Amino acid sequence: MKRVRILAWTLLGLLCVGIGLYPTVYFLNPGKFGLLQSKSDAVLGNPLWRAAFTTHITCGGVALAVGWTQFVAPWRRRWPRLHRSLGKLYGIAVGFSSLAGIVLAPASSTGWIAGVGFGTLGAVWFGTTLKAFTSIRGGDLATHERWAIHSFAACLAAVTLRLWLPLMMGVLHLDFGIAYPIVAWLCWVPNLMVACWITSGFPFRRAEAEGT
Repeated sequence: MKRVRILAWTLLGLLCVGIGLYPTVYFLNPGKFGLLQSKSDAVLGNPLWRAAFTTHITCGGVALAVGWTQFVAPWRRRWPRLHRSLGKLYGIAVGFSSLAGIVLAPASSTGWIAGVGFGTLGAVWFGTTLKAFTSIRGGDLATHERWAIHSFAACLAAVTLRLWLPLMMGVLHLDFGIAYPIVAWLCWVPNLMVACWITSGFPFRRAEAEGT
């Protein structure tokens, strides 16, 4: 069982770091690349949209790359100061990325359904992270950990989006215009449902995990 957990965390870490570093590709490939190919020249020429896009992918990549480390119990025990420092970095990155995501949402490539999905995700991500931060500032560790789990579940939308979209298009053969609005919700709603399940019995699970 311990080997399975180690394997699962290793896989999660690789996905988070890999996708967290992916935004660098946009800086190495000028012009219409990746998601930018689906944007009109009017959108791409909007300075506010460009600034929000750069902020969203850069800060979101940082949050994803460091966020998963916060849940490795042995690391928290061994390096508590590093845990707190990375937690602050994660919170700042989420603040910028989530608000930038809300700004970007109305210009979603496939219309208002995807826009509302991504905009809601941005609000949920910001709100859960803020709750985790205010809880730990108030010394409420249990509440902090619960909201941190919800925050990172929202952050993992960057990973699950890249799993769901190829499935929808490659396996189910849905057009991008149909698949993308679905994935705009599917990439984070199930994540939050899993987070709710985890935190429903979190004190017991945390004690069990800390004792292993």
